[in-house]
Amino acid sequence: MVRRARKIFLNKRRKIYYLFFYCAIFVLVVGFFAFIFLIHDMPDLNNLETKGRRASIIFESYDGKNIATYGDLFRNTVKVDKLPRYVGEAVIAIEDRRFFKHCGVDFLGILRAMWMNILSRRIVQGGSTLTQQLAKNLFLSQSRSIKRKVQELILAFWLEKKFSKKQILSIYLNRVYFGGGAYGIDAAAYRFFGKKSEKLTLYEAAKLAGVLKSPALYSPFYNVDKSDKRTTLVLTCMVEAEYISEAEKKEAMLEKERLSRLSIPMDENRYFTDWALEQVQELVGMGEEDLVVRTTLDSQLQKNATYVIRKVLNEYGFKNGAEQMALVALDKTGAVRAMVGGHTYSTSQYNRALALRSFGSAFKYFVFVTALEHGFDIYDHVSDMPITIGSWSPKNYHYQSVGSISLLDAFVKSVNTCTVRLAQKIGMEAIINKAHALGITSEISPNLASALGAGGVNLLEMTAAYGATMINGNRMFPFGIISIKTQKGKILYRAYKKSDQSVISPENCEKMRIMMGSLMERGTGKRAKIPIACYGKTGTSNDSRDASFIGFSSPLVAGVWVGNDDNTPMNQKMTGGILPAIVWRDFMMISFGYQKPIDVIQINAPNSAKLKRRSIKSLIHELS
Repeated sequence: MVRRARKIFLNKRRKIYYLFFYCAIFVLVVGFFAFIFLIHDMPDLNNLETKGRRASIIFESYDGKNIATYGDLFRNTVKVDKLPRYVGEAVIAIEDRRFFKHCGVDFLGILRAMWMNILSRRIVQGGSTLTQQLAKNLFLSQSRSIKRKVQELILAFWLEKKFSKKQILSIYLNRVYFGGGAYGIDAAAYRFFGKKSEKLTLYEAAKLAGVLKSPALYSPFYNVDKSDKRTTLVLTCMVEAEYISEAEKKEAMLEKERLSRLSIPMDENRYFTDWALEQVQELVGMGEEDLVVRTTLDSQLQKNATYVIRKVLNEYGFKNGAEQMALVALDKTGAVRAMVGGHTYSTSQYNRALALRSFGSAFKYFVFVTALEHGFDIYDHVSDMPITIGSWSPKNYHYQSVGSISLLDAFVKSVNTCTVRLAQKIGMEAIINKAHALGITSEISPNLASALGAGGVNLLEMTAAYGATMINGNRMFPFGIISIKTQKGKILYRAYKKSDQSVISPENCEKMRIMMGSLMERGTGKRAKIPIACYGKTGTSNDSRDASFIGFSSPLVAGVWVGNDDNTPMNQKMTGGILPAIVWRDFMMISFGYQKPIDVIQINAPNSAKLKRRSIKSLIHELS
């Protein structure tokens, strides 16, 4: 009886063993297939360099500063041993202080993060190591799933087995995203500070390390205050980790003011680089190879132009119905040194420097140039009396007829009736041909109203056309690209000097300069006058929908336009001799060293709807 009971007991235990055995086999099989499922689409670890990568185009100013980046920016691969020691230490201090102690997954760090999150009742800490971040950011998608987490852990262990800690840190620094299209420490150093990663200071290294948690939130370009606070936190963590001393932290903090002041968004250059990008596509196409484009842009002149436009619009423009402004400046070779297409690029990418607008009396430049080329002299007289052509009777702005005046006075006082009579005598066809010869590509109507600027032309072409008078009558061809090369240095395109094409005789250029100089002395351009020889012409369209000033003082020719995108009128007394002339004057004064260069650019415009409109008289008084 006892033997039989013992046998039954043994049989039951054996069945339990078998059950456990089969269950274990089942779990192993299921686990195996689950594991295979989780890792079957693991990334190709031998093809990581080009994963998800867009070709980058780096735009540089003429002196080699990075002014804009399109696509994903990757630069030189660097080793952590070749960098200042604090570069890697800053990243470790803020991102993974136990980096050299764990095996790819920091279980102690995970438990600590869980405990802190439970105490705070929200997610305040993460437990991911640098190795896990490398696996997640470079090899996997950003989806939150068990599958991706398992793959991340496997890849982290694989990385730790295959590479040393320093190698992992080097890979991380070379591939992690710092924002602004910059991947890797060298690209970030170039993008944010215009230098190689080997030249980073302690404070710059801490600022870049601080960006990693959230490139958008802590961008030194767009969130200066948050970036500064995050940088201070990184330096504090470095002190706690005993990477630097308190004295070294204080010394590094002395750079804060300089970097905060220089941290200006490169959006101010994007009107220009968007225009240049179209030229790149035409010149070399857009392949898969990274390109470096050296441009003609002068970064300081561009900053000056942006500052002046925003300042005048913010203080005076919005109050008088002017919402937008554009400025273009070229040197005597036709190189575009500054191009601002509006108040703020991030608000509107529409480039008003390339938009077709009415330039009013500024178009008279072509009428008078053509008249001189047809044998007229600046001292010849023309009637200033009222004129009617069909049902059209052009009016003069604040001018009383005296019978007849010289071409010089007609230009200086911008007399419409004189200009129309000149256009009648020489013919609109000749004027249009001269405008096209000077670089105007838009279609111009042959009616006499076009002589007063009724047609649509763009600011860049108008400015280049005026530039011909500055360079003794040779046509000015505006260009923005000096060279295009690959990242490895292979030159794909280099700008060449176009042969001189005379479109105005040197004698007539001198006569035009006399008229344009007199306009600055005693005519509508008085508010644009600067302390050196300068020449220009104002322009205002019907109902003050557009106002402009275009002029030059060698070696710079610059044009300014102000108006509204929807073509609504500004203050009815707004003319090219007010805001555009003042902007032109201030820009040229800074450019020629008569005023201090600009370091800080105000970005945000006040709400124009809340501003009390002042009279144009008080505005003129303030600006004079």
